[in-house]
Amino acid sequence: MVEKEKRAQDHADSGNNSAAIEILFDLVIEYARAGNFEAAESMRSRIVAINPMALSEIIRSGEIIEEEKKQKIDENHRQLFAGLYEGLSVEEANALYFGSNKANYEAGETIIRQGDWQPRLYLIDSGRANITYIRGDGEFLLKTVEAGQFTGEDVFFSLAVCTTSMIAQSRLEVRYLDAKVLKGWRSVQPGLEAKLLGFVAGVQSTSELLRARELDRRTMRRVCLGGKATAFLVNLEAEPAGNPFRVDLCDISRGGVCFMVRTAKREAAARLLGNRLCISYFDPKMGSPQNIERCGTVVGIQFHPFEDCTVNVKFDELLPEGVLELLEKSSPPTQTFDF
Repeated sequence: MVEKEKRAQDHADSGNNSAAIEILFDLVIEYARAGNFEAAESMRSRIVAINPMALSEIIRSGEIIEEEKKQKIDENHRQLFAGLYEGLSVEEANALYFGSNKANYEAGETIIRQGDWQPRLYLIDSGRANITYIRGDGEFLLKTVEAGQFTGEDVFFSLAVCTTSMIAQSRLEVRYLDAKVLKGWRSVQPGLEAKLLGFVAGVQSTSELLRARELDRRTMRRVCLGGKATAFLVNLEAEPAGNPFRVDLCDISRGGVCFMVRTAKREAAARLLGNRLCISYFDPKMGSPQNIERCGTVVGIQFHPFEDCTVNVKFDELLPEGVLELLEKSSPPTQTFDF
């Protein structure tokens, strides 16, 4: 094949584009049938570069690559997740399967650790694993996942730290998707993310499981807040590591705060996750006006329509109960907070 590539390049250099394209088209077929799709796509790109109007070869080579990819999808995996794949086009199914990675784990191995930043969606091909939740000194089993099931959707779509752990109970074979694939899909397969989200939405979520077991991590009441606050990133020594920025407060508890920011750049907002920041808020409605200043770690980010996202910060130290009581006098409490 290397010799063919050289001949194609020689033809292109001498201006014999038709001969070069003919060889490159043959190479697309050979590489695709061999399962070397990266090389096949490279040959197709060279056809486009030589003559972007060679539409017959460009279109047909793309169809050949997609068809060969379809044939290479593991049939057992496809049958296990038939409810997902049956709703996808050939191109979407290929993007999903070849955008995932295969991994094996041994019994007792921890795949997901509660509190870690690991935005992956796991599709179980074989074996069993326990999904557990640690609270205080206790560890609780939420559910067991096995072949044909999935886990990790809560952090894969929301860009939050892992709320549970996943431990293999037997030898486990999985395919997993990193959240970074979502960005690529939006330009080449714009409907795939919504279809995948619709598929996972049909299963009880982690937060619902926690509530059902009365293990909901939202253990502190929260109070609605209004108005602006100032936030700025800090290093481990609580020294400023960036310029201050203004945020719209949503609610607060003794353990943390939630605020909203508007940004058109999802990736920029995602970079806040796991970082430390300090927030300063002055509420003149409190009986004895005072400034609330706390540092903490960004542990969750949730995106909303119209370029808004909410950011959850876990404080390093609890807010005094008296401060929260003062805030409650002017702001009625809602549900409980995340920390």
